[in-house]
Amino acid sequence: MAIKEIQPLFREHGADLQEARHRALREARSAGRLNHPAVVSVHDLLEEGGRLWIVMELLEALTLKETVRHLGHLPVHWAAWIGFQLLSGLRHAHGAGVLHRDINPGNVLLTGDRVVLSDFGIAALSGEASASTTVPIGCAPGYLAPERLWGRPATPAADLWSFGASLYFAVEGRAPYPGSDSPAVLGTAMTRNPDPPAKAGPLRAVLEGLLRRDPAARMSAGQAARLLSEVLRLEGVAVASPRLPTARPQHFTS
Repeated sequence: MAIKEIQPLFREHGADLQEARHRALREARSAGRLNHPAVVSVHDLLEEGGRLWIVMELLEALTLKETVRHLGHLPVHWAAWIGFQLLSGLRHAHGAGVLHRDINPGNVLLTGDRVVLSDFGIAALSGEASASTTVPIGCAPGYLAPERLWGRPATPAADLWSFGASLYFAVEGRAPYPGSDSPAVLGTAMTRNPDPPAKAGPLRAVLEGLLRRDPAARMSAGQAARLLSEVLRLEGVAVASPRLPTARPQHFTS
C-alpha cells in the first residue's frame, strides 16, 4: 500500500486545513467507490493532528509523461492499447457518477501489464457543489477541454477531451497545445484547434473526434472505444469487444 499526504492549500492567512480536509474526503469518496483495474484503488483515509493521508494501492510504474519523454513518442499500437485500457476505466468512473477533471499524461500510470488512472483528488461527485465551473489550481492547462477554460461546468465530455489530449501526447510526443508558458498555452487553447496529428495514422480519426471544441459534437466514449478496438485489430492486437459500464449510469450536475 502507498500513503499519500494531502497537502493543504495556502492562503494569505496560512494553511487552509478545511479545504485540504474537503479535498481528501472528496478523493477518498470518489476513488473509493470505483473498482476497476484501470483505476487506482483507494483503501482508507487517515487523519491525525490536523494532517490527512489517503491509503491507496502501491504501484511500481512510470507515468505516461515519463515514458513518452524517454522514448520520444509511442508507436500507434502502444498508444491505442493504452487508450483502450484507460478509456475502459474512465467509462467505469463515469458510470459510477465520478468525473476526474484533471486527466493528463502525468496522471496515467503504466505498470507493464496495466494502465491505471490515478489522482482523483479533484474529482467531482455527481450532485456535489464541487462540480463547479472553477478550474482547480494545479491542473495542466494544455489538457483541459476548451469549455472548461471558458468557465463552463465539468462534464464527461470534458474528461473525454482531456483523455484525447493525453492520447495525442502519447502518439505525437507533444501536447495538443505545446509550450512551457501557461498563459500562452491557455490563450492558444481558448482560440484555436490543436494542430492535426502527424504520426497518429489510423488513430487520427479518434483524436480528431475527441478533440472537437464543441462538446455536443465530440466523439462519445462508446464511439471512441469501438474505434480504438478496430485500430488494435488492424495492428494485430487482440482485445475484448468494448462493453458498456456495468455500473448504473448517474446524472452529472454542477
